[in-house]
Amino acid sequence: MALLISPKPAHMAEIKAAAHEALPGCDVVVCTDAARALARAETARHFGWTPSIFVFDYRGGYAGDLADQLRLVRAAEPAAELVVLMDDGDLKLWRAALQVVQSPDKLTFMIAPLYRPDAAATLKSLADRHDAVTARLNAAESGSRTIQGLETEVTALKARLEIAMHAAEHDPLTGILNRAGFVTELTTRLARDRRSQTILLVDLDRFKLVNDTLGHHAGDDLVRKIGSAMASVMPPGGVLARLGGDEFGIVIEGAGDQAVNEFCAQILRVCSQARRVAGHEVQISASIGVARQDESRSEVSLMRRADLALYAAKREGRNRYRRYDAALEKVTKRRLSIENGLEQALRTGQFRMAYQPIVTAKNAHVLGFEALVRWDSPEHGAVSPAEFVPVAEETGLILDLGDWITRQSFKDARRWGGPYVSVNLSARQFLRQNVAERILRYAEEADLSPSRIQIELTETAIIDDVERAAHNLKVLRSAGMRVALDDFGTGYSSLTYLNQFAIDCIKIDKSFVDNVTNDKQSAIIVASVTRLASSLGMGVVAEGVETEQQRDVLTAAGCGALQGYAFGKPMSPRDVKVLLDASGQKFDDVPTLVAPRSYQRGSLMMASSDATFDDRSEGGVYARGSLRLARG
Repeated sequence: MALLISPKPAHMAEIKAAAHEALPGCDVVVCTDAARALARAETARHFGWTPSIFVFDYRGGYAGDLADQLRLVRAAEPAAELVVLMDDGDLKLWRAALQVVQSPDKLTFMIAPLYRPDAAATLKSLADRHDAVTARLNAAESGSRTIQGLETEVTALKARLEIAMHAAEHDPLTGILNRAGFVTELTTRLARDRRSQTILLVDLDRFKLVNDTLGHHAGDDLVRKIGSAMASVMPPGGVLARLGGDEFGIVIEGAGDQAVNEFCAQILRVCSQARRVAGHEVQISASIGVARQDESRSEVSLMRRADLALYAAKREGRNRYRRYDAALEKVTKRRLSIENGLEQALRTGQFRMAYQPIVTAKNAHVLGFEALVRWDSPEHGAVSPAEFVPVAEETGLILDLGDWITRQSFKDARRWGGPYVSVNLSARQFLRQNVAERILRYAEEADLSPSRIQIELTETAIIDDVERAAHNLKVLRSAGMRVALDDFGTGYSSLTYLNQFAIDCIKIDKSFVDNVTNDKQSAIIVASVTRLASSLGMGVVAEGVETEQQRDVLTAAGCGALQGYAFGKPMSPRDVKVLLDASGQKFDDVPTLVAPRSYQRGSLMMASSDATFDDRSEGGVYARGSLRLARG
């Protein structure tokens, strides 16, 4: 668009014709002053037209008027080409124009009289130059916008990356570091080679019970609260992370042995505090594995050692901390060797069965035999079940091993005839799919009557899946098998499950029997348990009886059956047969395990939460105290 400005529009005819020739299809507008020209330019811009050339004709006029008009246009349209028509030698207009514009590359003078072809060529050249400059400016502006957009995008990407990196190294539940962040921090600290680092792995004890009974939302709440409590006691420079589930990791720097011991004790106290979760008061404990940096700066080695120490703390009873040491490494290597040898032992027949008598308390008549597995390893010799059974549990081999024990025990019981065989089932075995039907099939294969079979379970096997446990118990007892609750008094809630499930027999744990002759509390607990079992129609077997004195106290307390070295060590199937033949017992009617309701040496009276064991033959009250079952 070209705008021609002159106070005498009639004088613009010649330049207007030249403009039409130079810019075909382009609007050429004549205005009397700059204000009108700028208004027309603004209107045209709304329709997509851009003013490119302003031509001023102030020949014969005042130079000041030209300067004013140029100044208005220059300020409003700095990119436009400015053309001034002047007579040859009119230096006043020339000087006034240069003073305003000051930039010769934006100012063109045309001398009258005009030669139209030259004027058209000049105007076309100016229009082309304006278009080129405008294109460059637009391109630059577009590039600037693109750069700004890219910079904005990069800033947003950086922000998102920072958020992603934070999320990748932090636990969403607690807000503290996760395993990846913990390993990164530990690796960085070890690489610094500054003060020695000590790592603690903290695992909550019995946390699964909270999830199973109160739900995962309650478990999450408990994890948050314990994590917050541990964070509040972290020493300066310490790092806390949630490694997953109910396991936490801690790194402390430059702490001596005494400081580490005190800190571990503090963490144990923090974790064992009672907390309100999902409307219930929950109290759990924690186990801690501790490892200290040595010459090695490997985070993998350090975490492995802490993990070994944590496993040892769990194995040693939980609610404690355990330091890594060379002896623990030796135990771990042996455990690994045991683990590697178990499967081969099962394939090559290295296991054998032994049977320990269960007898009547009154006259030591044989009632049955508890089946106990033995492993004679070519590499390790005789390996204790206390050592290899937990390994079989963890690796899953307990299922195959348990099947072999069950089938072999049924076959041996069929051969010796008479007394029942009592077979232990782990929680993992008992909660296996169709385990009751599997046991009945093994009994049928061995041609052994279900009435000559007793299944021993711990409370864990019941409480881990109450619904499935109830089904399995119903199937087994409907077939005629007996069910015994093993290690009674060392679990979580024995009394609850005695009432809920159909249990035939309670086996009192050896830990109570060991102290029954010298600890009044143990004697009271045993007496109270036998009374409770009798009232529920259940039998009682006391395990681990080794002396006549223990036998006398247990018999007086009402235990109907006993088991232990006092009546026979575990023996081979052949020795079982010899024992039964030598005893001359008749097994047409196997004695029941239900404790007698009247005791030979005394009476047991229970009122509310107190229990009194009154031994009148000893001349008075033996002991009095609260009935309290120990928690494991």
